[in-house]
Amino acid sequence: MDLDKKIILRKIEEGKDIVSYLKDIDIGIPSAEISRISFKLQEAENLARNDNSTIAGNKLNSIDDLFAGVRKSYFLNLSPRKIDSISRSDQRPKTLDYAREVFEDFEEIKGFNANSADPAVVCGFARLDSNNIMVIGHEKGGFNEDFRRGGSALPQGNLKAIRAMKLAEKFGIPVVTFIDTPGSWPLEEYLPAQRIAKNLEVQYLLKVPHVSVVIGEGGSGGALAIDVCDYRIMLDKAYYSVISISGGAAIIARDKRHISEADLDRAAKNLRITADNARKLGVVDRIVKEPAIGARKNDKDFYLDVREAVIEGLHTVKKNISPFFIPDSKIRDSWKLKKYQVPALLRKRYRKYKKIGVYHTSISDKIRHFMGELYRIKWVHTVFTPLRKSVEFVINLKIREKEEVSLLKAEVQPTVLSYEDRWVECPNTGIHGCQDIWIPTLFEEYNGTCPHCGYHFRLIIDSYIELLTDPGSFREFNEGIESVNPLGFDGYNEKLLKAKKTVKRKCAMITGYALIKGRPVVAVFTDVRFRAGTLGCAEGEKFLRAVKRAMREKKPLVAVHQSGGARIEEGILALMQMVKTSIAIARYKQAGGYYISINTDPTMAGVLASYASLGDFTIAEPNAQIGFAGVHVIEQTIKQKKPRNYQHSEMVMGRGGVDMVVRRDELKDVVARLLNLKKIKGRDESY
Repeated sequence: MDLDKKIILRKIEEGKDIVSYLKDIDIGIPSAEISRISFKLQEAENLARNDNSTIAGNKLNSIDDLFAGVRKSYFLNLSPRKIDSISRSDQRPKTLDYAREVFEDFEEIKGFNANSADPAVVCGFARLDSNNIMVIGHEKGGFNEDFRRGGSALPQGNLKAIRAMKLAEKFGIPVVTFIDTPGSWPLEEYLPAQRIAKNLEVQYLLKVPHVSVVIGEGGSGGALAIDVCDYRIMLDKAYYSVISISGGAAIIARDKRHISEADLDRAAKNLRITADNARKLGVVDRIVKEPAIGARKNDKDFYLDVREAVIEGLHTVKKNISPFFIPDSKIRDSWKLKKYQVPALLRKRYRKYKKIGVYHTSISDKIRHFMGELYRIKWVHTVFTPLRKSVEFVINLKIREKEEVSLLKAEVQPTVLSYEDRWVECPNTGIHGCQDIWIPTLFEEYNGTCPHCGYHFRLIIDSYIELLTDPGSFREFNEGIESVNPLGFDGYNEKLLKAKKTVKRKCAMITGYALIKGRPVVAVFTDVRFRAGTLGCAEGEKFLRAVKRAMREKKPLVAVHQSGGARIEEGILALMQMVKTSIAIARYKQAGGYYISINTDPTMAGVLASYASLGDFTIAEPNAQIGFAGVHVIEQTIKQKKPRNYQHSEMVMGRGGVDMVVRRDELKDVVARLLNLKKIKGRDESY
């Protein structure tokens, strides 16, 4: 076979690969147009095999023109929904492809033990620019690799990733993670939410540089499980989202039973899932351009671009934490950190996530933020610290006087449900023969607990404040932080306005000082009536500030959770609040703080997969719904029916997801006993 014939046949095979790829992605290319290209490729192949290389070459030139027309017509100015479709193509490079093409000498670690052998997560050692690297990523696999579950990791896979990171930390080598998952596998037996929460906490404390690359799907908490990084790279045809496009469309669709194509397009646009959006929102540090039709496994030049971006990311991380000027060549020689650089690395990592989703609603707030940033400059800190401490001493005296006055005046709003003059039936009536009960009696005398079987009805937040804290002791702070519409999500402004008017609060979270059996604490409560108690930017910021107060004043933190998860309408910003709140708890516990987490009905999804699962003690109420995904989602995923109590707190405790299940009438006593286990000498009191 002559050289021209070999070249032509190779180009024809490449053309067939492109045709197969175009069929795989759903971006509106007419099947007739793809069939025409496929037919012409077959004609060219027949000519080449019959030694008509010249005519076959001319055919290929005309086919190249057809491909150019497809690129121009369908791949310029891609919509978010089309990017979503491209990102899920089976023919895109996977983690193992990048591991072998971007790095040298990749050696996979296939399983630390039986508890971490999940094929949806791969990890191994490699070399990059003469430096050792730990490579970790989601692996979707290729054709007929269903055992990898499309990159949806089990908790065992996320544990494998953490063990690999800790191994990298032991040897002082950087971590590079590749993100490509639709989300974690939602099977409650393995506690996926609790594992993600622990991953978020451990990743923040990692003492080596961490660079991540979003190569395809960045699906919700499953992506975050290995993506609390110092520098985030994202391919321009990948996506990052708090929920799938179809899930987002179900929120904005007028007819929930029939979601239209227009609903899907609006949802994709509203969720701001693209790399450009993520960069503008401060989530992504660098975007790598893919070939016009998207990255495919045989694009050798593209791998070089990813390699260069990873090197730049590692270089930037080390440069940003170096106290003095270091020549680029010296940084590039080694990405290992000195011992004195580790605190700076953790500080930078904390600040990276602290600022995501922060907004300033007033001039004074902006000035306060600017002064805080200015104060971080070393010489400013040195000069003004003595003056600041003197001023703070005087201010604290005044604040304490005001708080003592407000302590006397504070009153908890009565339970709204107690005003409903009607009877209610216990859900266990058919099992235990419970009698109907009058609602005011149920909530005022029995704290929302059935007197016959002990079933716990759902309480509103005012009742929890009244139930858990000493009478009149709760003093709210940061009540001015307000939920807004940071992404301009369709219809969200009206929903927020309605929630604020109905609940008479500015966001779903309430934070304040309280006494529990005389012991001072910082208390956090979530109001399920406000957008289902979901976690948005305002709630994340409020929680962070509450934790900072608890840390500064050396007080225990007690949080009562009642939430449906991360707030979909705030997109990737809400997703990043999971990281922000988890990092806040990690820093607090590292400083010696004491955190008691109380999961009530419901505690779900993103909240459970972050700060709600990170308590020194995690308590749950009886029959509270606690889970990573809704039962119907799990049943659709695994094609199995689950029992009615599948996500009840008693079942979760049996799996190890909570430490204890406590009745409401015993909750205050139990929390008080737990608080007695650790006595901290604080600024105000010793207890």
